[in-house]
Amino acid sequence: MSWVSENRHWLLFAGVVLSTLGAVGVAAVGLVATLSTLLTGGPILGIVAAWILGTLVLAGLDVVCLAALLSELASRASMPKSQRAAGFFRRVESVLPPLAALGLGDRFEPSVEARRAELTERYVDGDLSEAELEAELQALLDEDGRAGSGPVETTRESAVDAAKQRDLADDREVETET
Repeated sequence: MSWVSENRHWLLFAGVVLSTLGAVGVAAVGLVATLSTLLTGGPILGIVAAWILGTLVLAGLDVVCLAALLSELASRASMPKSQRAAGFFRRVESVLPPLAALGLGDRFEPSVEARRAELTERYVDGDLSEAELEAELQALLDEDGRAGSGPVETTRESAVDAAKQRDLADDREVETET
């Protein structure tokens, strides 16, 4: 990655600050110039037009920088992954097609590995039986478009290993307490 892409959020923040200060400065100088022109009786139209145009250009730049900064921060944010949230956003995207460009359904979709880890954790905790684990893993693999029993066996074995390690840790904890 280049320095610019790594520090894009700081550059955009600096752009927001500078364009805001510029817009406020131009507005203040324009207001003073307009008041002095009114007091001295000079041509006011050119001064007011330049003041308003300068303020609008800098305010527009400020809005663009702020939107880009918010977008950058949102893309860097760690969003929680949830199958329910992903399903909800997919339904919203199907009803409102312009929102599909945001890809919120995909952003909230947990990865296959994360869903597999969640099933393994539920199995280790005793929430799922071995048969339920196998059925859930098979459904997950079918949903992902992959077929075969190899990964299911490997995952089940790793879940059993994790359960054994957890039992050993619990036994050590009991020994420490006594």
